Amino acid sequence: MKSILAAECGSSTTTAVLLEQVDGYFRLKASGQTRASYGPPWNDIALSVTQAIRHIEQTVGRTLLTTGGWPITPRNAQGQGVDAFALVCSAAEPLQLIIAGLMGDVSLMSAQRAAATTYSQINSLISLDAGEGQTHTAEGRIQVIKRYRPDVILLVGGTDGGAAEPVLELARTLSIAIQTLHRAAPTVLYAGNQALRPDMADILGTVVALSSIDNVRPTLDRENLAPLQLELERLYLEKKMTQLPGFDKLVNWSQYPMLPASKSFERLVTYVGHHHQVNVLGVSLGSRASTVVAQPKEGQAELVVRGDAGVGYGVSSLLKVTPIDQIQRWLPFDLSIEELDNYLLNKSLYPNTLPTSFEDLMIEQAVAREAIRLAAEQACRHCRETAWDQIIAAGRALTGAPQAMQAALLLLDGLEPWGVTRLMLDGYGLVNVLGAIAAIEPRAAAQAAASDTFVNLGTVIAPRGHGRRGQIALKLKLTYEQGETVEIEAPYGSLKVIGLPAGQTAEVEIRPARQFDLGLGQIGRAAKTRLEGGLLGLIIDARGRPLRFPGSDEKRIEQVQHWLMSAGIIDAATDHHHQPTEEDHA
Repeated sequence: MKSILAAECGSSTTTAVLLEQVDGYFRLKASGQTRASYGPPWNDIALSVTQAIRHIEQTVGRTLLTTGGWPITPRNAQGQGVDAFALVCSAAEPLQLIIAGLMGDVSLMSAQRAAATTYSQINSLISLDAGEGQTHTAEGRIQVIKRYRPDVILLVGGTDGGAAEPVLELARTLSIAIQTLHRAAPTVLYAGNQALRPDMADILGTVVALSSIDNVRPTLDRENLAPLQLELERLYLEKKMTQLPGFDKLVNWSQYPMLPASKSFERLVTYVGHHHQVNVLGVSLGSRASTVVAQPKEGQAELVVRGDAGVGYGVSSLLKVTPIDQIQRWLPFDLSIEELDNYLLNKSLYPNTLPTSFEDLMIEQAVAREAIRLAAEQACRHCRETAWDQIIAAGRALTGAPQAMQAALLLLDGLEPWGVTRLMLDGYGLVNVLGAIAAIEPRAAAQAAASDTFVNLGTVIAPRGHGRRGQIALKLKLTYEQGETVEIEAPYGSLKVIGLPAGQTAEVEIRPARQFDLGLGQIGRAAKTRLEGGLLGLIIDARGRPLRFPGSDEKRIEQVQHWLMSAGIIDAATDHHHQPTEEDHA
C-alpha cells in the first residue's frame, strides 16, 4: 500500500488528508478543509468530502476522484487515485439517553461510564433510591420520559441472580410511559439482572424495540461495560450517523467501516502513550461534542465523550450543565450575565459564526475552557494525581486560535496540568483520522504520528500548590546548547514564556519552593532534565494548582487581564489586545 486518503466529517468542517510513501516512509502529502455540507442548503454530507479532496487534487496535481466524485481505489496504472480510503465522522447529533436503575452509586454509575464512551447526552437519571434532583414517584418518572422523548432508555439494576421485583417495577413504569408517547418510541436497552430477561420481554418487548445485553454490573464489585458500549455505538450509527443526508452514498466509497471520530482519536492517544511509555492526555474540542482520552503509562485508557460540551452546536447543552458565571470568570472585561447569556444564545442559533472582535473571541475561548474542563474532570476521575507528560490537542477552537499562546492558555486553564508537560497541537487535522488509518495500514499511522501530525507548542513547567502573592514559587537555571546560561525566578501567581526554539534543547534545573510539587514523588523536590523547545519555547505557569479566582469582579477581571498580559495576548502598555502578526498565525 503506497497511498491512503482519509476524511473526517465534523459538525462544522470536513477535513481530508493524503498520506503517501516517500522513500519508503509514509508522510503527509497534502490536506484540504471545507465547511460541512450535511445541513441546508446542501443536505449532502458527501459534498464537502468531495470538495476537500478536490483541494488536495489541486495541491498534488493529480486525479483522486472520478468525474462523479467517487475516490478512485485502488490506484490505477496512470497514477490516479489511492490504495485505500478511510472515513471518520462526528457530525451527527448525540444519542439522547435516559438511564433508569436501582442504585445511583452502583448500576447507574456503571451505565453512565459506558455511555460516556460514545456520542451521547444523558437527559435524566431515574433511580429507585432517588437522590437530589430526581423524582420519587412513578408518575414523575413517566413525566420525565414524556418530556425528554429520548432515543434510548437504558435500564440497569440488580446483580445477576440478585434483586428482581424493584427492577420489574421500574420496567412496568417505563412500559406505561412509552405507551403514552404514541410515536417515535425509544429503543430500550436492558443491561441488568440476566435472570429477568424473559420478564423484560413480556413487559417491554410487546410495546417497544427491546435489546437485552450482558449485565453492566454482574456483581457489586465487578463492572462489565464492553457489551453495553458496543450496543450504544451500534445505536449511534443506526439512529444518528445513518440519518445524515448523503451518508448512504458516502459509506459506499470505502470498503472499510466508518468510525466515530472519538474512537479513532482514542486509538491515537493510546498508541502514543504505549509507544513512548508516557502519561498522555488527549483533548479534541468539537462544535457538537468534546472528547478527552486519559492514557496513563500504566493502565487502560479512559475515554469520555461529552455530547453536552461542544463550542458551537453544543453551546446550549453546555449551558444546561455549566453555571454561566463559570464562563464569565474567564473574561478580561466587565460583561453582565444577561449580556453574556444573550451572546451565547445567538451562538447556539448560529454555531458556525466566527468572532468578529476581541471581546467575541474572549467569550468563545471562555466557553472552550469550560467545555474542556467538563470533559476532563470526568475522564480524569481515576487519575487526578497524575502529572501528564504530554497533552495532545485538536479542534478548530484550538488550532484556529489567532495566536499559538492563546491555544496553549486554553489548555492550561481548561486542563490545569502540573509538573512538566509537552503541549502538542494537531496542526493538520490528522489526529482524528489516524486511528482509522491504523486499522488499514498501522505503519502509515505510526509514521505519520511520528513526523507530521503535531505542532510542538512547547513545554510547560507548572508546580502544584499555593503560596503567597509575590513569593518565589520556583527557580530555574537554563543552559542552552551554545553554553549560554539563564537563571529565572517565577513568583507565585505569575506566567512566563521563555524562548527555546523548536529543534533545540536546554538543560534545565528546576527548584520549586518547599510547598510546591512537580510530580517527582516529594513536595519541594528539585529536578534536572533536558527539555526540547517548541513554537512557544518554555512556559512557566506559577499560578498554582488548582487555579483560584478573587471574590470580587473587579479583582477577578484584573487577574485575568494580568494573565493575558503575561502571555502576550493583551498589550500591557495600552491594555488592548495584541494584534496577531503573520508570525503569530504561522
